[in-house]
Amino acid sequence: MPQKRPSLITEAAALAVAGVGLHRYEMGPAVIGAGVDVTVVIVESGDDPGVGGVQDATKVLLRGDAVPALRPRLEIRAPWPLHVFVRLDGGCLPLGTALCRGGSSIPAHLPYALLKLDKPLTREVLDAVRPVPEPGPVPGVDWVGHVESDPIRALEAFVLGWFPAEAAGSIGERTNEGEQPDDLPEALTAFYSVARRRPAVLGFRNPVLPQPQRTSGPLGGRLVFAVDAEGIRDWSVAWPSKTKTSGEDDPRVWLTEDPSTDDPETSPEEEPLSRFLLQYTLYEAMNIAPYQARTYCMPTPCLAPLRSVLRPVPLSPFLPAYTGERFFAAPGLLAAISSDEKEAVVTFAALHRATLTPLLAHGYRWFHFDG
Repeated sequence: MPQKRPSLITEAAALAVAGVGLHRYEMGPAVIGAGVDVTVVIVESGDDPGVGGVQDATKVLLRGDAVPALRPRLEIRAPWPLHVFVRLDGGCLPLGTALCRGGSSIPAHLPYALLKLDKPLTREVLDAVRPVPEPGPVPGVDWVGHVESDPIRALEAFVLGWFPAEAAGSIGERTNEGEQPDDLPEALTAFYSVARRRPAVLGFRNPVLPQPQRTSGPLGGRLVFAVDAEGIRDWSVAWPSKTKTSGEDDPRVWLTEDPSTDDPETSPEEEPLSRFLLQYTLYEAMNIAPYQARTYCMPTPCLAPLRSVLRPVPLSPFLPAYTGERFFAAPGLLAAISSDEKEAVVTFAALHRATLTPLLAHGYRWFHFDG
C-alpha cells in the first residue's frame, strides 16, 4: 500500500516541535529551531543541487554562514533528535527525522551540513519538494559519428557541447603555452586548444596537466600528460617526440602504475593518444557531472531496453584492468557499462535532472540516483 503523503503544517507548528526554550537561527535559506527537546530544520523546496535543500531521497543539504551555536546540534551523536521540514506553498511538509553526517572534528566555521534522512522519501514527496524542471536544450550526440574517422574532431565537438563556455579568466595562466614542449602530438595540442575555450577540462578529478611533465623510466624518456588524483597512476607518451623522425603523430599511450616507486609497472593503453584523450574526457566528464546515477549489479540481459536509448561510442573499454567500462551517449546523457556475459553495472551522468528521470521507467535497482 503506498505511503500516504504527510499533511502540511504551519511554520510556527513546525518550530513548536523543538519544544520549550526555542532559539531561531538561519543558515542560508534554511530556518533552524533549537529547543530543549528537538532540533527543527526547515528548508526551501526547489531544484538547486549543491546549494541547499533536498538533494535526493535521503539527503538534505544546509549551506550558508556557519552558526557556531548550532555546532553541537549538527553532530552525528547530538542528543537532540533532528526533525526536517520543507517549506511549500501553504505550509511546511514533514520529511521525518535525520542524522547529520559529521562529528566533533567539524570546524565551527564550516559553511554546510549534510543531513541523512532516517527513511527515504517516496517519489511523490520527492517530486513535490524537489520538482524536476524541464531540461531545456541539451548537447547532442553527433560527435559520436566522428570517433572512428576523426577522433580529434569528436573530442572537440563533445567538449564544446557538453561543457559550458566560461570567461577566459586565468585559463591562459593555467595552460602556460610558453612552458609547454615544442612539437606536442596533434591530439594533445588540440586538447589544450579546446581547453582555452572550455577551462572545465583542466579541472577534472584526475587532471590532464596544464603543462606536461618530462620524466624517464624503463622505456626511456616520457611526457606525462595526465595523472590520477591519488598519485597511483599516470599516463604518458614517448619523449622526445618521434613525430618528425617517424611521422607518427598519434602515439601510443602508456599507463604507469605506482610511478613514484622504485619499480613502477608500465603497460600500453589500447587506444592511441587521440582516441585515448576522448576516452579520458568522457570518463572525467561523468565524474564531475552535476547529476549521476548508478545501478546495482544486474543480469546482463536487463541492459536490452537501453539499446534503443543509448548510442555506443566506438572505443575500447576504459581501464580494462579495473572496471573496463564502455561508453554510450544520448542527448544530454552519458553512460558507462561494465559487464560480462552474466552481470552488468551501469553508471549514468547528466547535465539536467530531467534527463535522468525517464530512466526510472526501466525498473532498475539504483545504488545512487540523482534524478
